[in-house]
Amino acid sequence: MAPPATATARRATTRAQPRPAPSVPKRPPLRIFEAAPRRKRGIRAIRRPEMWLSGILVVASLLAVVVGDAAITQGQIRLSATQHAVAAATVEQKTAQVNVAGMAAPPVVVRAAESLGLVAPTQVIDLPEVALTVPLAVPDTSPLPAGAPVSHASAASSSSPGGATATTTPANR
Repeated sequence: MAPPATATARRATTRAQPRPAPSVPKRPPLRIFEAAPRRKRGIRAIRRPEMWLSGILVVASLLAVVVGDAAITQGQIRLSATQHAVAAATVEQKTAQVNVAGMAAPPVVVRAAESLGLVAPTQVIDLPEVALTVPLAVPDTSPLPAGAPVSHASAASSSSPGGATATTTPANR
């Protein structure tokens, strides 16, 4: 057996052999239309206005976004200030309600009445219940003549629907 050939020896033998000549002559490339030669200045002249227009549109859209964002931010600032004012007014109103409730408490009212010289009644009389379905007589509201004396007895007595007359006397002061 023959010794194995090395890789470089095999390459040398394959390169040394010339390629066979083609049997068919080489065909020219098929072209229906010839490509127009490029004019560099003409293409730039056409693209320049388009480039300017697209650049202006991009800048204008970014500017519109910035202006819109600023308007939203200003609205949020006004809303925040208004919410703060509403919260402060609510706290002030609740404080005023607590103060009014404290001044209207029964012990406070009694102390204020006693400081003005008023005294608590010794006896409490409940008024009788009056039916709302019974029509009452219309009171006389005509003006009194200039010389007529005013009668306090008519103001002290009143007639009830049952026909009985109730008389009250003023409490001792």
